[in-house]
Amino acid sequence: MSTDLKDLVLLNKSHIKPATEVLARAFQSYLFSKYLFADELEREKRLPYFFQCVLKYCIRYGESYATSLNLEGVAVWLTSDNYPMTFGKLIRSVPLSTMFRLGRWGGDRMRNSGEYIDAVHERLAPFKHWYLHKIGVDPQFKGKGYASKLLRPMFARIDEEGLPCYLETWDEKNVPLYEHFGFRMVDKSAIPETNLTNWAMLRKVQ
Repeated sequence: MSTDLKDLVLLNKSHIKPATEVLARAFQSYLFSKYLFADELEREKRLPYFFQCVLKYCIRYGESYATSLNLEGVAVWLTSDNYPMTFGKLIRSVPLSTMFRLGRWGGDRMRNSGEYIDAVHERLAPFKHWYLHKIGVDPQFKGKGYASKLLRPMFARIDEEGLPCYLETWDEKNVPLYEHFGFRMVDKSAIPETNLTNWAMLRKVQ
């Protein structure tokens, strides 16, 4: 499935609600989501607020794309200039009411694990780069090439800019998928006080 960035939909504030719903469905069974909200019903209730925070921040300070107006898949990007997320930028992007809806337990877990993940990111990628913050395909469209449609045109642009790209995943099954797009694992480590493993991956200029 060949495409160009102009064929994707650049997300804005009007897309936040449907894009949130897509990412929440895509990550409902993800290990990190289960860590944040172990109870399934709690996860269904709280996870959309987590992705609202991500999307509102990244639409303002980065770039977010969907495969089409049908939002089969969504990819969220930041440059290293806007990562890690700072509290000041977060509160300028996300209403406090949204953050409070994460719940105290989910918020604390997100903050504690986030500090470790950010430290690994900063250690491994202290140079200018792009960060693939999140990518998710609605479960009903998985296996139909939408992840490739989201990623390849952005990688072409990043290569033209002469920049590497960094990501992390907490599911080992994703490692070979990202390797297919040119990423290589640069670190594997246990996230303290969790049952999670962090795989850090870097894609050099192709």
